[in-house]
Amino acid sequence: MSDYIVTCTACGASNRIPADKEGKRGRCGTCHAVLPQLYRHPQQLTDQTFDAVVANYPGPVLVEFWATWCPHCASFAPAVRTVAEKLAGKAAVVQIDTQQNPALAARFSVRGIPELVLLHGGKIVTRLAGAQSVEAVLAWFRQHS
Repeated sequence: MSDYIVTCTACGASNRIPADKEGKRGRCGTCHAVLPQLYRHPQQLTDQTFDAVVANYPGPVLVEFWATWCPHCASFAPAVRTVAEKLAGKAAVVQIDTQQNPALAARFSVRGIPELVLLHGGKIVTRLAGAQSVEAVLAWFRQHS
């Protein structure tokens, strides 16, 4: 099983977290502050769970808006899973099914899917429309985070 590096938001120290601790809060080995949760898989959120997750995550949150009927979303899904794995410990990747959660889609003015929205502190930093390659999404994330 792999380990991931999670950066402490309090002191900046790098902390090695085992992959089997996904979704759990650890403590920094240096300052003992609570670490952000490690998410290596996209988290499925709803109108009811979105605000609590985003408010409690101290780092960037990458939101994918998608729908089950969308062929572009289906082709983009493997890239989103890979991005979540590569950003584990640096950001949370979450998914919103726009058909099941229309209030969130409306709140974020989503007009086409798939669409990525990068949040920090619950505020929109930037957007990226359409299915993209893993490399393009990671470059976009690095440029704006």
